[in-house]
Order: sequence, then structure tokens, then C-alpha cells
Amino acid sequence: MKPTLRPRKLARTVSRGFTLVELMVAVTISLLLTLVIAQLFLGSRRTYATTDDISRMQENTRYAQWLLIRNIHLASYKSQPNSVTGNVFSGVNVALAATDGAGTASDTLTLRYQGSGNGTGAPDGTILDCLGNRIDAGAMAVNTFSIAVGANGSNALFCSTGGAAVEIVPDVVNMQLVFGEDTNADLTADRYVALPNVSNLNNVVSVRVALLFQTPGLAAATQDIKTYALNDVVLGPYNDLRIRRAVTTTINLRNRTP
Repeated sequence: MKPTLRPRKLARTVSRGFTLVELMVAVTISLLLTLVIAQLFLGSRRTYATTDDISRMQENTRYAQWLLIRNIHLASYKSQPNSVTGNVFSGVNVALAATDGAGTASDTLTLRYQGSGNGTGAPDGTILDCLGNRIDAGAMAVNTFSIAVGANGSNALFCSTGGAAVEIVPDVVNMQLVFGEDTNADLTADRYVALPNVSNLNNVVSVRVALLFQTPGLAAATQDIKTYALNDVVLGPYNDLRIRRAVTTTINLRNRTP
């Protein structure tokens, strides 16, 4: 006779929840993790914004320098090299002119040169003005560089070719100029002086351009309490959160020097 198998009793599962202390610990840990992740996110975002602002300032610096170097090199250029310079660049058409800003106000610089082409309205594109317009042979390019308030509310580098000035580089705070004057006719600069101390602009063979750039946004972690010397003109402190950089470049007038 086979034994009768009796069903085994199932063990009762006791349902047990979290205690209040355990819940509070879990919530605290979650909050700490959230804070850490939020700090990492905000730090990464701030670093990205700072890096982006500095990159933009560097791009502005390179372009402004390139544009000024190109135009200053071209000053006094003649479509017909054998023509008398004094006959081409005289009166209101002087090759180099400037205005001196009062105190810490920015200077302005005006450069003139002729173009290249067939002389009948078909420039070959090798000579451009500061706005990118082609200049034909015999035509006079006039480029006036200045600092004024730009579209974003901060100072910017402007250029005029005879009409209204056009913003070409944003976030350029200031421009100060000194001029390398040749006093003994050896075609090299013997002294660098501000415009009021230049004896004769026709003897200037180089220009030292000092520019102050700033980031478009408030990229710094601390206030900018530094001062900046642009050709002996001291600017600042600005007491804000922008990053600034002063850049000085000495550029020769190729058509006045060997």
C-alpha cells in the first residue's frame, strides 16, 4: 500500500516595508547625487562658455590684426609705380592720416592707396579696401579705422571707406597709435611718438597699433581689476567679469621702406 503524500504547508511570506529612517537615508543620498551631478553639469557648461568666449576673442584678435596689417602695408601704393608719390598722395589724399583721442579715447587711422586692374572699371581683385571692395587701377581707396559702440552694445572696430562707418570686428575696447618717424632719411624709424609729437606724417615709416580686446560674455570667474597699457595710455580697471587682452603690433609701410 502506497503511503499517502500529504501536501506541504507553504511558508508564509511576511511583507516588510522600509522604515522612515531608511527612506530618509535614501532621499538624502539621492539629493547628494543630484547636487554632485548638477555641479558637474554647471561646471562643464561654465567651462564651455568661457572657452567659447576666449576663442571668439582670439578670432577677433587675429582678424583685426590681419586687416590692419594688410591695409597699413598697402598705404602709399601707386597703380603706376613710376608716378611721383607727391603728385598722387597730396592735399586731401595723403596716404596716412590720424586723429589723436583725448585722454583715454581711442585714436583713428586713415590709410589711402590705389588699386589694380585695367583702369577702366575692371579691378583684378588683388587690391581690396577694408570692406572687401575691389579697387581698380588709378582709383583711390580710403580706409578710416575707428572705435565706436557696436551692435551688441560694446565697443567695436569700425571702418569707413568714405561713407558711413561699418562694424568689422566686435568687442574691441580701445585703439591707441604711435608712429615710427624717420628723422634722418634712412627709411627706418628713429623714434615712436604719439600723433601730436610727429613732426611730419610723410616721414612715418611704421605704425605701432595697440588694441584692447574683450570677451563677448561675462566669462571670468573673478572681477577684472587689472589695468592695461596701450602705447602708454592706461585703461581700466573695468570691475566686471569679462576677460580682456591687450595686443600691440608694429607694422611698416612697405611702400615707404625698402
